[in-house]
Amino acid sequence: VYDKDSFGALSLEMRQPYCQRLSEFVKSNGIVYVEVKNKESGREFGPPYHVERNDLMEETSFGGAFDYVNALGEVYPLNMGGMRQMGHILRRGLRK
Repeated sequence: VYDKDSFGALSLEMRQPYCQRLSEFVKSNGIVYVEVKNKESGREFGPPYHVERNDLMEETSFGGAFDYVNALGEVYPLNMGGMRQMGHILRRGLRK
């Protein structure tokens, strides 16, 4: 699954249902590639919201069903001052 800025566009209260739905559709060991924005300032405002690994892996976000595989760092330059496009790879844990 390719999540191109969807997670970072959602408010905190909308993230849990989004991640829950993805976890239902992704098979065990399936990969989710997530792209998010890292912002130098205005991190608490959005969308887009500033997102880091810890935000993705909150228990109420992807952390409840996915394992963190790798941070890709900046995946391409943006022409939006003060923002960087970051990539993260997650793997769906085994279903119980």
